[in-house]
Amino acid sequence: MKRVYGVVLILGMLWCAGSEVFAVETGIDGTLGTAYSTDPAKFGMDLSLQYNWLLDPFFVLGFESGLYWVTWSRKVGEDEVTQDVKGDLKADTNAFYIPLMVDAQVRLPNLKKSLHVTPYINIGLGYPIMIMHFSQPAYEVSGGKEYPEESKTKFFSGFAWQLVVGAGYKPSDQSKVEFLGEFGYRNAQLKNEDNIEIDMSGFMIRIGVRYPFGGSSAK
Repeated sequence: MKRVYGVVLILGMLWCAGSEVFAVETGIDGTLGTAYSTDPAKFGMDLSLQYNWLLDPFFVLGFESGLYWVTWSRKVGEDEVTQDVKGDLKADTNAFYIPLMVDAQVRLPNLKKSLHVTPYINIGLGYPIMIMHFSQPAYEVSGGKEYPEESKTKFFSGFAWQLVVGAGYKPSDQSKVEFLGEFGYRNAQLKNEDNIEIDMSGFMIRIGVRYPFGGSSAK
């Protein structure tokens, strides 16, 4: 039921936003980097795509999705590759975190002349989902106890928020492309139907590009 409420909330916020700002200039931010999550205690690949509506040169409203992928392994045994060589048998876990966020962004273009970059602050609120897949081969431990091959997939979800600070750099005033660098923190404690919680909170760092589309001027 919580998942349904989350999806309804996101759709409602997007409908309210879209009815007001579809007439203004739009654009997209695409960034790629790495992020850290608390419970796996691992770094992973973090990809973000954010579609923006420019309300004016300072205020931007956006919808963000993407993929945060974390993978880790645990040694469970050994297997004989050849007569003299043994290899590790490992249980693998892959977590695929998919954000569904509504973002409010504040840009400071008035500082570009002195800093040569355009600083921005991005605050996001949403309802991410996560697919976690675990697999392990059949193996036997010392003492003769055997463990069968296992493969299972679980789904997690929950409310999340994030705070990102960054800066955009244009190589030329004639260029539409703006290069981005950003650093932030996400807070995301996700649960599954068995009420098991995994804390995917942590810091992230990304680089990317911003590209404007058509629309009315937001100036």
